[in-house]
Amino acid sequence: MLKYIRLYDELHPFLYNLEGGRNNTGRILSVWKPEEISERMMWFRLVSPNTLIIPTIFRWENDFEKISDAIGLAGNVKVRDFHIRNILSEVEKYGYDGIDIDYEGMTCEKKEAFEEFLALLKEELHKRKKLLSVSIHPKTVAEQKTRFACSGLKAPIEVDYFEAYRGQLTHDYEFLGRTADKIKIMAYELHPRKNGFPGPGPQAPDWWIDKILQYAVERIPANKLYMAIPTYGYDWPLNCDLPSKSVYYSRAKFIREHWNPRMEQPTDVIKIYQTQAKAGDWIYLRPYLYRHEGHVYTDPSLWYRSGGCDRAAFYMNRTSFEKKMNILEKYKIRGFSFWQLIEDNDPEIHQYLEEKLGEGSKESSSP
Repeated sequence: MLKYIRLYDELHPFLYNLEGGRNNTGRILSVWKPEEISERMMWFRLVSPNTLIIPTIFRWENDFEKISDAIGLAGNVKVRDFHIRNILSEVEKYGYDGIDIDYEGMTCEKKEAFEEFLALLKEELHKRKKLLSVSIHPKTVAEQKTRFACSGLKAPIEVDYFEAYRGQLTHDYEFLGRTADKIKIMAYELHPRKNGFPGPGPQAPDWWIDKILQYAVERIPANKLYMAIPTYGYDWPLNCDLPSKSVYYSRAKFIREHWNPRMEQPTDVIKIYQTQAKAGDWIYLRPYLYRHEGHVYTDPSLWYRSGGCDRAAFYMNRTSFEKKMNILEKYKIRGFSFWQLIEDNDPEIHQYLEEKLGEGSKESSSP
């Protein structure tokens, strides 16, 4: 973070989580010790005094970790208000410029409670001249509008987006556009790390980013909007049940140097399937080839054999990153956000950003 902080308008340390599992206490827990936060804040301010420091509070809902009490679901305002006080206390204690709320995968009945929580939090942050940032799920335009009746809500949810999933249903773009100061759309995990559906592919293909922005700019002010771009990919087995793996810069380099892969950029998955020699049925790609029809990806890929298994790895490099930045510039949004700023990102991506800065046009960005 210290090495590259000067390139960014904002830094979002992935720092906090909610205390409690199925029930929340309202407290937030940091992965850094208090003395580490103080020391790192000091260095951030010294190295890049104009960069805003807006840490993230993260929680992904699952069977054992909920976001119910923290947002005041079912009238539990005592824990919600205590949660807000805890956030404000942490912001003031360490001199943050605001807070980023990254509450993901919430079930639909939490929509109204989440919105009331954000409105109250924003009011208190603005009293202290602090900013509210919110990380949200991606959506694309639906062919037909529908209404989704969710038990526990005062009114049905108006669904004009394709992804009527858990999470998306609780993130209302128009409400968030009015309420938050900064909004980051998490445009990644279109092809998650799992064997089977939907199979190998890029995390944020250009066509998908374009469709997300088509929907978003009609509902969120462009000067608040950031597109979160992934710096990673995955490496999948194609014909044997072995684990998939994350792919950052070092992993892609290792594959190129050790397994003599077929290297493709751009990547035409249909063409590769038709021309690549196979050691067996590509059971984790063949059934899902229809998802790649009509798409040629700017993202790089590596196709190789290891451990008795055919494999495919997608990742991010400078060329694919530049293409995605061009889409963001077309829509004239506020900027981009990295997921995530780590040492194992392709160094040429930051070289590209430094070159852009050298042109006198500072990128508006947040890792």
